Amino acid sequence: MQGKASDIIRQKLIDNGGSVQIFSLRGNPIYVTLSADRQHFDSPQLPPRKNESFAIFDCVTDLLDQTGGKARKGNGRNHKLGEAGCETDTVVGYIGMTYDGHRIGESVLDPVFAVAAIMDWAGIVHNKRGFIKYTAAYKNG
Repeated sequence: MQGKASDIIRQKLIDNGGSVQIFSLRGNPIYVTLSADRQHFDSPQLPPRKNESFAIFDCVTDLLDQTGGKARKGNGRNHKLGEAGCETDTVVGYIGMTYDGHRIGESVLDPVFAVAAIMDWAGIVHNKRGFIKYTAAYKNG
């Protein structure tokens, strides 16, 4: 692999002047802005957390490393952590458990549509309906 996802995305934001507009699978705009300290980012399309850590992207690649480079996105809006649809091996379930520190049975925030779109824009994953998977360039880089 060609480096940490967090570093790649941070650098791409810097290279784009600190902000970018990308699009979700449905074609909706997602705005991403780099913080002044260049250690965090913000997006109004993400759940209400100010100054999101770039570590969220490394969390997703940790899951992909464990699942052979492909993982279901999951659904945290309609299911609690551990329930069918929000299992701990889905992107949203894994983020909820390892990044946000939630426990089985708790509600989780569901940032997956924006996180997957950002990672796709950065060339790390292919963002598909229902799942993401590593790009060949990132996996073999």
